Amino acid sequence: MSQQRILVIAHAHPDHSLGGGELAAYGHFRELQRQGVQAMFLARSSDPSGHAGTPFTARTADGSELLFHLPPVDHFRHSQPERSLIHRNFCDLLERFQPTAVHFHHYVHLGVELIREVRRWSADIPIVLTLHDYLGICHAQGQMLKTNGILCQRATPLDCHHCFREITPPQFFMRELWLKSFFALVDIFVSPSQFLRDRYVAWGLPAERFLVLENGQQFEAMRSARAQPAAAPAVATKSRRPRPAADSSMQAGSGAPASAGHGVAQLHTRFLVLGQLSRLKGTPVLIDAVRALAKDVAKAVRIEIHGTIQHAPQEFQQRFLADVAELAPTLRYCGPYLPGDVDSIIATAGWLVVPSIWWENSPMVIQEACRNGRPVISSNIGGMAEKVQPGVHGLHFRVGSAADLARAITEAASDAERWHQFAKAAPLPPTLHSTVQTLRSLYSTPRGSLVNALPAFTGLTG
Repeated sequence: MSQQRILVIAHAHPDHSLGGGELAAYGHFRELQRQGVQAMFLARSSDPSGHAGTPFTARTADGSELLFHLPPVDHFRHSQPERSLIHRNFCDLLERFQPTAVHFHHYVHLGVELIREVRRWSADIPIVLTLHDYLGICHAQGQMLKTNGILCQRATPLDCHHCFREITPPQFFMRELWLKSFFALVDIFVSPSQFLRDRYVAWGLPAERFLVLENGQQFEAMRSARAQPAAAPAVATKSRRPRPAADSSMQAGSGAPASAGHGVAQLHTRFLVLGQLSRLKGTPVLIDAVRALAKDVAKAVRIEIHGTIQHAPQEFQQRFLADVAELAPTLRYCGPYLPGDVDSIIATAGWLVVPSIWWENSPMVIQEACRNGRPVISSNIGGMAEKVQPGVHGLHFRVGSAADLARAITEAASDAERWHQFAKAAPLPPTLHSTVQTLRSLYSTPRGSLVNALPAFTGLTG
């Protein structure tokens, strides 16, 4: 058993919230345990505690998974109003567990005060914070998208005031100073993308404290067992399950997909959207792109959407379902899915489409597509553009442009051979085992030597 004792802190448990940050945090915790490290997973819960006198609830018999029942925070400053829960109960947890390092996967819903409490408890242990989004920089739900729909290139008190007229520039200035006072206590910031790292450095966080490290994937066997994409079968449009079929060829000189015939569509003509459905995720852009497809292309391709809409406004849900009914059978909505079903869903399609209209960070769905040997069509900005190399293992389209997305879908569906080439070139994401090994080395480095040692950790995963 390793001498390390790592406390992993997340803003929610994945049993309650299936966001990418929650899944990354829990996967990190479980992999630490698999590697023989004594680890504890502490996740915030909004449900009241069932035990009088304590804000903690154990989710496992050994107490390694705890829910921390906390009231809502001040989301402008990410501040926890119930300081006694932090100064007394959280400090008592630190005393009992005696961590050798604390890794925060977020502070939202928890309160940045937890960071200071860890440093007050120990001046020697490393504090690591993975930045999964831009919430520290941006009060607009961390999206860095202006209220007029324009992508935000920078965050200044005056710029932020233009989006939130009720909040003065001095208030935004004080918010920035408040958050940076806590971030100054963090030894290492982990960023899953270079793009997000650069945004935070431009905002004022020290570049020398950043480690760009993708969230590792649990499917280690994918490295050797991933089927050759060129051998992938065609699938019936009436079924979500693959079945063998001969590949079809292009219609000579037509520039359009060959007719699938007998209800069978080839993988290069099948497209998939995975994840939450919303305006920010580009759902309306996708809908309009389907409308913009030429009739022969619309007849040949099939586009499936898997995800949840129950958190979207009622008007959005009604409009979306009406659009899906109108655009059938080209477009099909398949409802929510479980994380364990991702690979089997991806196997039925040839392309993953990521049409988000905000910067994103490092979308997990892109990694999931790549580990299954599937090329990606994505918006040409932020972490999406960074993860998808156009002309090598995917295509870009102009963010927010339904016409350009329709062009990309048409191009993708028109060349089976190119799809095979892209599928073979899809890069395997780093494994969870390797990323956690890198983090374990980081945790073992004396705090005073961390910044100087950080360059040695770059590029260790693969």
